[in-house]
Amino acid sequence: MISLNEWIQGLTFLKKALLAFLLGLMVAAALPPVHLVFLLPVSFTGLILILSGAKNRKQAFFVGWWFAWGQFIAGLYWIGVAFTIDADAHAALMPLPVLALPAFLAIFPGLATLATHMTKVESVGRIFIFTSFWILSEYVRGTIFTGFPWNLVGYSWTFFLPVLQSTAYIGIYGLTLLTVLVSCLPALLADRHIPKSTAIRFIATGGMVFILIFVAGQWRLNEQTTDVYSEKKIRIIQPNIRQADKWKPHLRRNHLLKTITLSQTENGFHPDYLIWPETAVPYFLTTSDQLKAQLTEFVPQGGAIVTGAPRHNPETNQYWNSVHVLDGDGQIKQTYDKQHLVPYGEYLPLRNWLKATGLMKLIPVLDQMSDFAIPEAGAPKVISLSGLPPARVMICYEIAFPWEVVPNTQFSWILNATNDGWFGNTSGPYQHLAITITRAVEHGKPVIRAANTGISAIIDPYGNIVQKLDLNETGIIDGYIPMPTETITFYGNVGEIVPAIMTLILFIIGVYYGRFRSRYKNTSFLD
Repeated sequence: MISLNEWIQGLTFLKKALLAFLLGLMVAAALPPVHLVFLLPVSFTGLILILSGAKNRKQAFFVGWWFAWGQFIAGLYWIGVAFTIDADAHAALMPLPVLALPAFLAIFPGLATLATHMTKVESVGRIFIFTSFWILSEYVRGTIFTGFPWNLVGYSWTFFLPVLQSTAYIGIYGLTLLTVLVSCLPALLADRHIPKSTAIRFIATGGMVFILIFVAGQWRLNEQTTDVYSEKKIRIIQPNIRQADKWKPHLRRNHLLKTITLSQTENGFHPDYLIWPETAVPYFLTTSDQLKAQLTEFVPQGGAIVTGAPRHNPETNQYWNSVHVLDGDGQIKQTYDKQHLVPYGEYLPLRNWLKATGLMKLIPVLDQMSDFAIPEAGAPKVISLSGLPPARVMICYEIAFPWEVVPNTQFSWILNATNDGWFGNTSGPYQHLAITITRAVEHGKPVIRAANTGISAIIDPYGNIVQKLDLNETGIIDGYIPMPTETITFYGNVGEIVPAIMTLILFIIGVYYGRFRSRYKNTSFLD
């Protein structure tokens, strides 16, 4: 390891930046759907070694920036696929999501490596401080400019449910913290400040942490229950409509008929509720009495159609991305309006500024973008269906925000209506599913997921996929809603307090090691 460190330090900074970029690409390979978790210690150990050789603040920043740019290019390339749906209008903008967005997101890890360098802490303390700054940068990335908390390193564990159970206590940010920390520890083998035996102890301790997490998680899975709300049956519809065709005026009626036909599948299972995906009804359902009357013919007796459909207020000319509950009398009993909109996908940020600066004229497609409205403060987040407990509704990528799941009103399951058809056969839909699975475990709540092109699923409160339809598959899922865990999870009660405290503790430990290392470096703990 020391010889490797010497080789790295002998590289020019340009070659170090390229190496950091390649290591960042490897992080993306550890995330869904590939899950090569063993690459994380290679990536983060390499990053720590490169950072230790940074000669100034500029180099320290760009070490993290190049690393994260590689991670985000490889991990978020699928966003660019959405720009090929209407290629004539949007293909020229593809460099924005493929290169510019990753470059912007990489600023936050770059600041983490810069801050680590500025503390001038070495050895063990550097790793603790780096991890705390890394998690802090992830929180900033997840909140600033409406936030984008996608592809946290902790999501690499969604394939391994025993470890993922830890999120019921420490959340995805807590699991990310532990994963990054342990992944950095092998760098100690190249540290001349401490004996090899001490480095091995730290690495072994990190390994033991994950062994304990695995054992506790396996125990939790062994204690799980498989009860369901058997009073009411649900049918999830996955119509699998190509995004390029979805909004073509002459095809919209056929798309709706396809969804209806699938809903009427005769297989001996008679659902009480039909669950349709985001914008499954490509019309303004609330303002079309004729359409509501037509759809009532297909509403299960005593049940309802729960569907995504845009909502329009003709008086104010505002639009909402919504989920409606349509009963057998043709009445919309409840509506949920999406509250966390996608920048550039559902609204154009800084529209007035773009007009004032003239950029709108240079890029005419921006002026063609329409904005969805954000519902008023206090708008309902929970719907109730007869015979079933209340459900927290989350449309599309709203479910990526762990701190937004819990509303003021109690709920027992999560309904995630989405349309991942924008992203084709890429890693994006798999990453979205992994996020959804994690929300189920964090809160101990089952998730019913209806996706246009997939991946639709019934997920129990422990993250098990009870049933699913694969990506680009047309079909239905017939089943029941699993019951939540008997008690609210620890994370569900306290939220981000625990990972925030963990981050602070790591920083304090790192400062302690850095400031007082000379006092303890020869003690029995490090000898």
